[in-house]
Amino acid sequence: MKKSKYIFIFLLVGVVNLFAAANRYDIKSGMVEYEIVGEGDVGGNSAALSGTSKLYFKDFGNVELTDEKIQQTVMKEIEEERTVTKIMGDKIYNVDFTDEVTYTQKMVIDDEEPTLNVKNKEAFISMGAKNLGVEKVLGYDCDVWQLGEDRIWVYNSVPLKLITKSLGLVQIQEAKLAVFNITIKEDKFKLPPFPVKAMEEIIGDNYTEEASSSSIEEENKTISNLIKQSEKSKK
Repeated sequence: MKKSKYIFIFLLVGVVNLFAAANRYDIKSGMVEYEIVGEGDVGGNSAALSGTSKLYFKDFGNVELTDEKIQQTVMKEIEEERTVTKIMGDKIYNVDFTDEVTYTQKMVIDDEEPTLNVKNKEAFISMGAKNLGVEKVLGYDCDVWQLGEDRIWVYNSVPLKLITKSLGLVQIQEAKLAVFNITIKEDKFKLPPFPVKAMEEIIGDNYTEEASSSSIEEENKTISNLIKQSEKSKK
C-alpha cells in the first residue's frame, strides 16, 4: 500500500527543517532517543503509527544524523519504513532504502518561510508562538511553545517532545533518553554504502532549464512529482 507512506509527516524530519540553521543547537553534542506514536482518522479510515527515532549531533549541529523506524497501520494494512537523514554543514543527505540510493542537496534557508530558521526564544516569539512556561522532560527544563496546532518542548534548542495535529491525526514524539556534551563515535554518523545522487542532477535530467530556474515552491512541486512518478512505476 504505497499511499500510506505519505499520510504521516514524520516528526523528526520536521525537526531537521525546523532547526536548519548554523549552530542549530546551543549544546556542543548530544544523543537523543525518541518514541513515536500517532493515531487518528484519515478519510474515514482509522490510522495509527508507532516507532522510534535516534538523533546524534556534534559541533553544535554542524554534523547530525537521524535514524527513524516507523510502522504504519492504515485500513488494517501494515507498512514499515526506515528513514535516515544526515546533515553536514550546508548539505543534507536522505537515504532511500527501497532503491538503495542516497539523495543529497544543499540546504536552503528561505527568508519567506520563518519556520526554517526557528531555534531559539527570539525566533519563536518572532513567529507569534506562545510560551506556555517551563516543563521537565527527562529531568531537563524545557521551554514549552505553542506554534499553531503544534506544541514543542525545547531544551537549549534541542526538541525533546513534540505534539503535532494535522488532518485529523495526532502525533507525539517524546525523548526516552537524552545525554549531552558527550563524545559521539564516528560510526554513529556513517551512511549505508549506497551510491549518492545529487537532487539537482535528477531534476535537471527530467525538466527543462526554465523549470530548474523556478522558485523554491515550484522546485518542491517538482520533487513531489518525481516521487509520485517513481511510486507509480513500482506498482
